[in-house]
Amino acid sequence: MNSFKEGYRHFVKNTSDFQGVNHSLEYINQVQREIDKTISEMSKTVSQRLTANNATTKGFVAEDWHAGTFNTGVVAKGGKNIYARVDKSSNPIKDIDIFNKGTTSSWQSKYYKSAVDTAKGLSNPKYNDVGKVAPLDQIAGDGIKSAAQKQALRNSETRPEAAEAYQHTANYARSVIEENGYSSQGLSDGEALKIVEEIKNGTFNPKRYGLTTEDFVKVEYVIQQALKAGVTAAALTAIIKVTPEIYRIIMNMIEQGYIEKDQLIQAGFITLDSSVEGFIRGSVAAAITATLKSGLAGETLKSIDPSMISLGTILVMNAIHNSFKVATGQMNPVEFVDTCARDLVVTSFALMGGSVSQGLIQIPVFGFLLGSFLGSIVGSFVYGTGKRVSLSFCIESGFTFFGLVKQDYVLPKEVIESLGLNVFEYEKFVFKTPDIKKIEPKKFIYKKSEPNTININILRRGVIGVNKIGFA
Repeated sequence: MNSFKEGYRHFVKNTSDFQGVNHSLEYINQVQREIDKTISEMSKTVSQRLTANNATTKGFVAEDWHAGTFNTGVVAKGGKNIYARVDKSSNPIKDIDIFNKGTTSSWQSKYYKSAVDTAKGLSNPKYNDVGKVAPLDQIAGDGIKSAAQKQALRNSETRPEAAEAYQHTANYARSVIEENGYSSQGLSDGEALKIVEEIKNGTFNPKRYGLTTEDFVKVEYVIQQALKAGVTAAALTAIIKVTPEIYRIIMNMIEQGYIEKDQLIQAGFITLDSSVEGFIRGSVAAAITATLKSGLAGETLKSIDPSMISLGTILVMNAIHNSFKVATGQMNPVEFVDTCARDLVVTSFALMGGSVSQGLIQIPVFGFLLGSFLGSIVGSFVYGTGKRVSLSFCIESGFTFFGLVKQDYVLPKEVIESLGLNVFEYEKFVFKTPDIKKIEPKKFIYKKSEPNTININILRRGVIGVNKIGFA
């Protein structure tokens, strides 16, 4: 039962860490899925136009780029209910649609060789009601704006309709599609052409064009996701920790017929305490995971296994927590080492259990938590059993496991006194108790005859403290 309690306590304490890691891992995976989808759509476009020249194909690839990077940016920022999609209906007015909670905005994309040609292509009067997106390099140097304004001035008297369309291009042409604070990534004309060529010859490298998680995930997004994970972890930890208390209250109500007010107050404080710690642990675990898996901490750490992140986060945070206890005298160094070893074993089993369970139960969060709960219980039993076996070996052999187990050879006080020796003790102040005389009737007392015997006490060595062996 002790091992079960230890396992459950470990699960409750570290659930927030598991939740934080899983939250950020899923967040990074969502960003990566959008990147992969963007690359897939561009590759599909190129494969469908193998016979067309690259200068024509680059315009269609640019549409996939802007829609895909827009969606990736939305996910990276934590947005919902807004996404972009390339229009495949051959509509002559629009190339890309942005759907935002029931409303739709459309964009026309043109990727011609020069700013003059792109400005001319975008300045058809039928495009005056849609957004306009053009190559990054042609927008950046004001090339399209200058070309469009020049044509607007030239046509102002003879062709006012064309002049209005050119002025619209000068005012509204952008290097990205944008809506509600979300936008795509800019793409130059040369980059669009290179992407087509590289996809065709199989040398396309997403890193060269900023199609990686570290290019989309920013530090502020990591903080935002960490806070979200912390709130979720706090609620989850509170629910898990207060559940046994609620069960105990219900059972008392069934037995007694009423609920004690103090029980409800106690359950409330338990929830509050666990929620604060759960929020901190979940936020820190989520921030570390998002930072490492996004690549913000370097390409090498990006490939680290998520379970190792969970394990490291839990061990470090628990070690810091216990270090304060050692510093304040609430825990001795031997207990600290024992606690760290228990955390390592139990957490490892919890992570293994969570991974296996998540594969069997395809329910987000629940599958992993169920497995980690069972893993924590099993890990606690394994650690407890292993520790008992190790201490039994130390009892028989006198081994100290390099100082982790203390061998105490001091005889207990009872044994010393049984040898007829005086045991020195510090003086203690004892309050005198009043001596109240009582009248008691005399009782008949008879003497018993007992033969003299030899009293033999056999000392044995056993566990007398945390990793401490002595005479018992």
